Amino acid sequence: MGFALLVCLGVLLPVGAGLFFHHYDQTRTRLAASQEAITRITAANVSAALVFRDAESAGEILSALRNEPLISSAIIRDSQARTFAVYSAASHDPTKPDSGHKITVDIAHSGETYGRLITNGNIAKELRLTATTWITVYALAVIASGFAAYFIARRFQLGVATPLVTLANTALRVMHERDYRTSRPVGGCSEVADLSKALNAMISEIGRRDARLAFQVEALNREIGERRTAEQTLRDNQHAMIRLSREAGMAEVAAGVLHNIGNALTSITVSSDLIDSLLANSRRRPVTSLRKLLDADSSHTGIVFSAHPDGPELRALLDNIAGTIQADIDETAELMAMMRTGIAHLKRIVSSQQSLARTTHVSELILLSDPLHEAIMLARTISPHAAPINECPTDPIQVYADRSMVVQILLNLLINAHEALVGQTSPPASIRVSIGAPDEDHVPVSVTDNGVGIAPEKLVSIFSYGYTTKPDGHGFGLHNAANAARLMGGSLAVESPGLGLGATFTLRLRLHRPETHLHSA
Repeated sequence: MGFALLVCLGVLLPVGAGLFFHHYDQTRTRLAASQEAITRITAANVSAALVFRDAESAGEILSALRNEPLISSAIIRDSQARTFAVYSAASHDPTKPDSGHKITVDIAHSGETYGRLITNGNIAKELRLTATTWITVYALAVIASGFAAYFIARRFQLGVATPLVTLANTALRVMHERDYRTSRPVGGCSEVADLSKALNAMISEIGRRDARLAFQVEALNREIGERRTAEQTLRDNQHAMIRLSREAGMAEVAAGVLHNIGNALTSITVSSDLIDSLLANSRRRPVTSLRKLLDADSSHTGIVFSAHPDGPELRALLDNIAGTIQADIDETAELMAMMRTGIAHLKRIVSSQQSLARTTHVSELILLSDPLHEAIMLARTISPHAAPINECPTDPIQVYADRSMVVQILLNLLINAHEALVGQTSPPASIRVSIGAPDEDHVPVSVTDNGVGIAPEKLVSIFSYGYTTKPDGHGFGLHNAANAARLMGGSLAVESPGLGLGATFTLRLRLHRPETHLHSA
């Protein structure tokens, strides 16, 4: 019994004393914090009453502190340190010095201090009550523990407690360190010994299964990663092959058609040159000779036309025929000159389209006005009777881009703008092309029309592959234009206030070579 009591007191007394002082300190801190919180809340509540000098309201607010046994008294002093309102518990004068815990808080409103609230707290009483309760409970616990220790301490300590603690520590060590070589020595009562044997066997089996599972999980993760990589590579290759085959096919068809058109234009040019040569050389000489004969002196031509009574009329008729032929030849020559000019214009257009049909693209520093004017010229050629295109003048700006790609994107935007204005009479259809102010990296080029506009819910999908609002459209143009802009380091965006309010497509092009820009940054 003596040994059990010594063990009980040796453990419980230091632990109890530590817990008591800790709880005592925590209680004191908590009570002080509670008093300060109550004081601050009360100060905030009475601020309005102090501002308006309403002592009655301030007293009513302070009287609510009677529900807080921790506060023994409270007093409000204005900015001149005069007493404004007072609260006191029974048999307590707040104006006299108090040995309790005092808290002083400024009473402020809208950033201006109007006085102070001083509270006295009866913390000592609460601490004495806490200490008494703890000592009583602790004494009873020590006595009860002593009696219990006398009967079961030694048996439990040697036969059950120590082996179970050892088993628990072993299980925790295995769980945290995943060291399945750890084993627990067999000992204690028979039940604890059987439990120790079962735990050792279980740890060994878990170790074997965990090692096998870890190997299988690693192999599975490796296989899953390889399959995902292979599937992603396959998808990327399929998309690239589809895109490249489509571009190659379109370029091949376009190149073939343009080549045939170029050959036909060359043949037409040769034929027009031959026609012009024949008109200039073959038919002008007889007509000129006839005119010279008719315009010669009458002494030379009189014999020819005086021999017949109708000679003068014949002369006049021949002169009229010669003049008519001469005028027809001159008019035909002018028409041939106009035709040659038109053929040359068509050849320039075909040459520009052939440059657009190539499948390889090279970015370089170019004047932005060059592809812009070329795209406008092509758009006017394709749709000569469409809405006029208003160009916004701008200073020469160089961009780092592929000229043919820029022409292709702008031409697509201009054609779409023309189609959005078909049949529009009010307001008058118009298309405006403008170059905005460049920022540090890019310059914007905008194509604005006042046509049918775009619904807000369709703005998100306007650049998606295969999306189109035209009955005969394919949904490739804007998608390819956006991809081409990104390929050159730029972007393509759209804005529209809504249906019937027009739309603005903005192409942003890079101002610098990528390596130059990075170096300067």
